[in-house]
Amino acid sequence: MLVKNGTAFIGGHFTRADVRVENGKIAQIGDLQPREGEEIRSAAGLYVLPGLVDIHIHAYAGADCMRGEDDVRRMSEGLLKTGVAAFMPTTMSAPIEATNRALRAIQAVRDMPCEKGAAVLGAHMEAPFLCEKYKGAQLGECLMNPSVEAYEAMTRETDCVRMMTLAPELPGALDMVAYLKARGVVTCAAHSNATAEEVHAAADRGLTQITHLFNAQSPLHHRKPGVPGAGLADERIIVQAIADGLHLHPDALRIAALCKGAKGMVLISDSMEAAGMPDGQYDLGGQAVFVKNGEARLADGVIAGSTLVLHRAIHNMITLAKMPPETVIPMATSTPADSVGAKGYGRIEPGACGVLTLMDAGWNLAGVTA
Repeated sequence: MLVKNGTAFIGGHFTRADVRVENGKIAQIGDLQPREGEEIRSAAGLYVLPGLVDIHIHAYAGADCMRGEDDVRRMSEGLLKTGVAAFMPTTMSAPIEATNRALRAIQAVRDMPCEKGAAVLGAHMEAPFLCEKYKGAQLGECLMNPSVEAYEAMTRETDCVRMMTLAPELPGALDMVAYLKARGVVTCAAHSNATAEEVHAAADRGLTQITHLFNAQSPLHHRKPGVPGAGLADERIIVQAIADGLHLHPDALRIAALCKGAKGMVLISDSMEAAGMPDGQYDLGGQAVFVKNGEARLADGVIAGSTLVLHRAIHNMITLAKMPPETVIPMATSTPADSVGAKGYGRIEPGACGVLTLMDAGWNLAGVTA
């Protein structure tokens, strides 16, 4: 396929360039002439972006990664149509056996990808080593203090875990961070009542990200910066943000982006099964979730994930938070890919993934090449 006459995001800048994709990979970039019989995709008047990378997503369009391989495959196939080239199915609190079954399902799709689907980079475990006070929509009865024994029971006979969110103030958390780092697993802080000092101490042991900044964590106060303050101040830490206009005020998104820049902030969907679906009643970890006007909440009003799709997060960062596109695009492409060592994703360059996301002048999704 030859994508012609688009404005491509290459090397951190926008430039008029054609992009040729062969066998699922980017083959050439430049002023290119069509070959005989080659499929031509006009991108005139459109922005051509790398395929998006979502490192925190529970579910999409009625499919939830906790339910098994079929659901993970449905997520993969559905997300590709939204411009997502690669994603990390994210588990939530559940009994040990249920978590192990979910990880096996995620690994099955990683090892045998869908023919037409977003790639599974690995699993993101968002539980169970979380703080009860800030559990949010996680099941409190399944939470526990970090331990190698529990982790190994949940992950037995799998090797797909690529990221884990935990509360760094819990007993055993710092040792768990070091244990995970030694095994190549990225660790994040959230669902946590940690002080800024405890977050910095975790970063000393290898913690590198904050999950859904400002949400489900100790608040930012000028004398007690908490989890978000430490994340914004510590140059070793990347912050993940849900840019749906509900989880964070546009000013909070802008503040985070100004603090961290294109390489220090990652846009995530954190979506549950109602993403891509109409308002109604849905499920999250066995809990009823009520979606109204696109807002997902438990019966008691607690926010229960999002219904966000990643291309909409880009739109919101540009139009609501008023950030330059050159700053925003890496947050949904190269920065998340780099943060988990996913080579070949997040950039338009020869040899990289050939999924390209097309957006119009108003930063709305205009198509996907896949």
